[in-house]
Amino acid sequence: MNTYPPEFNQLIMEHFLNPRNIGEIENADGYAKVGDPNCGDFIEVWIRVGDEIITDFKYKVFGCWGAIATTSVISELATGKSITDALNLTDDDVIQALKGIPENKQHCSILGIQGLHGAIAAYLLKANYQKYAVRIEKYRSRGYDIPEMRNRMVQMLSDLPAEAKIIDIGCGKGHLAFAIARAGRHCIAVDISETEMTNTKLNAIYFNLDKLIEFQVQDAQHLQFEPNSFHAVMAAAFFHHVQEPEIVLNEILRVCRPGGRIVIGDFNEKGFKFIDKIHEEEGRGIHPVSGWSIQQIKLWFEAQGYQPSIHEEEYETIILIDI
Repeated sequence: MNTYPPEFNQLIMEHFLNPRNIGEIENADGYAKVGDPNCGDFIEVWIRVGDEIITDFKYKVFGCWGAIATTSVISELATGKSITDALNLTDDDVIQALKGIPENKQHCSILGIQGLHGAIAAYLLKANYQKYAVRIEKYRSRGYDIPEMRNRMVQMLSDLPAEAKIIDIGCGKGHLAFAIARAGRHCIAVDISETEMTNTKLNAIYFNLDKLIEFQVQDAQHLQFEPNSFHAVMAAAFFHHVQEPEIVLNEILRVCRPGGRIVIGDFNEKGFKFIDKIHEEEGRGIHPVSGWSIQQIKLWFEAQGYQPSIHEEEYETIILIDI
């Protein structure tokens, strides 16, 4: 009869000797590798997700009995749980499920939880990006290439120094912020919607642009920046949603430094008809418009003594103001 140290309870040894759910998942919805194979334990985790439920969890472990047993029990804890509930699992849940773990092995439970959370993060990145990509392609197939339009706006900053401070007001889904980052420039992206910001952050991570973009949840009517903070202030497809455009425009002027540049793009008449058609097809009714047109913005800047230039595109109009 085998005997084990008393701190190795029967449940731990059962998961160590007969680990559950070992293996891989081909074309997994989420995958993560945690740890360092060169100097210690490491694990690989694959998950399958259906209707936001983890339907399958597979893993491989290179490590001690603690890493094997804890990852085995995590596979049981996570399978059948919603993504939200699985994200809420902690190493304490693993320790409790195994009815205690020797203190010198409790770090192994953290490794397994990190693997689970890493695989879920990979799934969320992929799922969020797929929604983004479908919408981009839907617009592009009808002749409206959103990323290309944002690239054209960013090209209007080409003569600014590489270290220029740039802000994207009302960043929404992040098209403009991504274009700024792809041009190799840093920017701050602000939006009032925390939900929109979360999704945009996920896409920034997916595109490996998150190191170049600082996301902040802010109200454009009350920007939390000092006067003259930015070399360039930009906004895209934003002002037709703004209910107090004069307040926002004054804020934009306040944070734009002398010698700086303001670039604002928004739908023209053809663009609004295009968006209305998309919304109608999706059963969402007419696209809401509560703010100003580009022409109204142009007149406002002219009244402040500036000389805006207008750049017409097929679906959008872009206004450029040198301060």
